[in-house]
Amino acid sequence: MKAFQISKSHVFVLCLFLLFFPIKTQFYNLIYIVSDAILHSGTISDIYTYNYLGYLIGCQEILETQKVLGDRFEFFHSVVFYFIYIFSVVASVILFKRIRDKQDFKLIDWILLAVFSFQLFDTLERLLDYILIAKYVAIETLPEWISFLKNMAILIIAFVLFFNICNKYMQKQILIIALPASIVSFALWFLVLGPKFLPIITL
Repeated sequence: MKAFQISKSHVFVLCLFLLFFPIKTQFYNLIYIVSDAILHSGTISDIYTYNYLGYLIGCQEILETQKVLGDRFEFFHSVVFYFIYIFSVVASVILFKRIRDKQDFKLIDWILLAVFSFQLFDTLERLLDYILIAKYVAIETLPEWISFLKNMAILIIAFVLFFNICNKYMQKQILIIALPASIVSFALWFLVLGPKFLPIITL
């Protein structure tokens, strides 16, 4: 097993995951903006103010958008969510193929891991909702079951990647560098920097 030593690669990983949540949320905003421009010629962007959370927020905004777009708004949401989901899954598949044999992370592999982690963190957030507010998070309709199964698939991919594909040295890099840096990123972005630079502004 390799001895753990600080290298330029580790510094890159540290910086990447310190920027994880700003990158993640603004990537989501970018997908909303581009999808809106392609599908609705910017109609949604004229109604919503993009924010540090990376989601469309506002009761009045939702009502206004539904009034303008009707059922197309639900289709728009589905397109965005499925694109992000598929994008993350494809990143995980590429990552599997790249690291399975060489058993080491190159810089591009860390980027692929970060992209997959976009969906992984969303899944962990929803899993927390299932646990903490179970009585409000029903799994009854077909779309709810599909969403639940998608989340379980992401957890299975993460489990296989970490425990079956990564060796001990790779696991140590994730636990010592990537995970703590992403936690710091979460705190700094959602509690300090995000609200200051991209506040939530609603009608």
